Amino acid sequence: MIELVNLHVKYGRRQEPIIKGVHAKFEGKHLILGPNGSGKTTLFRAITGLTPISSGRILIDGVDLDKIYSKPGVLAINLSEVYSVFHLSAYDHLRLFMDLTDGDVDLALKMLEDLGLNIDLLRKRKPWELSAGQQKAFSTVIALFSNARHVLLDEPFEQLDPARKGKLIEYFREYKGVLLLNTHETWLLSALKDWSAHLMFEGRIYGSLCAGELVRASLVVGDMPDAMLRFTVSGKTYSLIRGEVGEPLSRLITLDRIYELSLGETENI
Repeated sequence: MIELVNLHVKYGRRQEPIIKGVHAKFEGKHLILGPNGSGKTTLFRAITGLTPISSGRILIDGVDLDKIYSKPGVLAINLSEVYSVFHLSAYDHLRLFMDLTDGDVDLALKMLEDLGLNIDLLRKRKPWELSAGQQKAFSTVIALFSNARHVLLDEPFEQLDPARKGKLIEYFREYKGVLLLNTHETWLLSALKDWSAHLMFEGRIYGSLCAGELVRASLVVGDMPDAMLRFTVSGKTYSLIRGEVGEPLSRLITLDRIYELSLGETENI
């Protein structure tokens, strides 16, 4: 289990707040949905010790993060910077990290093949020589097969075609540990209906709800008394409700649209 207790993260000389007092517990499989710039990647970086926190606590299976830092088999994340540390081919990087974590090289290679990265390509190129989409697929595979109990995946579907997105979802369903996936794409609510889902805006997390419930939810402006969930963007309150009023959340395609609404570009959803 991953537990966040009043977590704050600030950046830069001005110490601008990025993560703002987040409380959350994650067991099983979770979607964290939010627009670009909402703090999703920073949150994941903090959970894995890649970004220092300003205050609060991060507990992994009840143990403070700083007490398990660098221990294998605990946490994995799909950020490319983690897996591009030596002047080695992508294939040799894969072999190295599978050896270090007691991961399954053959299954990792099979998954990479499914995602369009064959072994010849991996032997020819360094990880940073792959395209952006290939780098994300490469680091996602290493994270999933690193034999870690908790895996965090930052926008793992970037630049994948629909068929390969489907393949990736199949692997996610087979994973047995704690899996956190962040995205701004709402189509995943339908694909992963049995997962827990959270919304993230401006450094704060709201929820959780079952992803299948959010598929049927509609978004309206204002604080509705029968709301399934309420959240605030740029000082404006939004409610998710059941029923035909408002705009179905799943039709927004990405949650970036909500920022347009909060700026008053549209009067009604």
